[in-house]
Amino acid sequence: MLLFKKIVMENVISFLNRLHSLPPALIAELRQVLQYTRKRKNEWLVREGEICKYAWYLQKGLVRCYYNRNQREATTWFMEEDNIISLSKSLFRQTESKYNLDALEDCELYRIRYEDIMHVLEKYSEARRIGAIIAEKYSNLKDIRIRATSMLIAKERYRYFEKHFPHLLNRVKLEYIASYLDLSRRSLARARGF
Repeated sequence: MLLFKKIVMENVISFLNRLHSLPPALIAELRQVLQYTRKRKNEWLVREGEICKYAWYLQKGLVRCYYNRNQREATTWFMEEDNIISLSKSLFRQTESKYNLDALEDCELYRIRYEDIMHVLEKYSEARRIGAIIAEKYSNLKDIRIRATSMLIAKERYRYFEKHFPHLLNRVKLEYIASYLDLSRRSLARARGF
């Protein structure tokens, strides 16, 4: 198991290195502070009202971010393997989250605590650059969702999802896709042609 965790940790380092070259000292610090963890399907990483205390690297699995709106869930994004997961506003302001992070599949993750994130951001310009790249990715995810739900009829919304997330069509429940597209399940079924 220890060898497996070390191999997976190297995946985290490799992922971050692809975003921006890491100096050896930062790599050494990350190896000290990254913690391996697992979440079972339907377990939360963060629940609405909790303070986000970690950022995660998702080695295996699928996570959904959503909030509750008028007694309905509104999905904001899905994140699959080889990605960083974070609720930035809650994490960096250390305030209660307005969102839930839910494991849609059994997940294997590496997490880093808020305090350790702040330390490496303060000490390494490369870490700040990686943070900016990750923030841009989340901004792009928000853009994609806005485009998917703004001024498009149901069929166009579903086609948009198919185009941008074909790899998720068989991994995500239809009710979650409907929630992401701001459609009822019935409207989604009609949009899919069923």
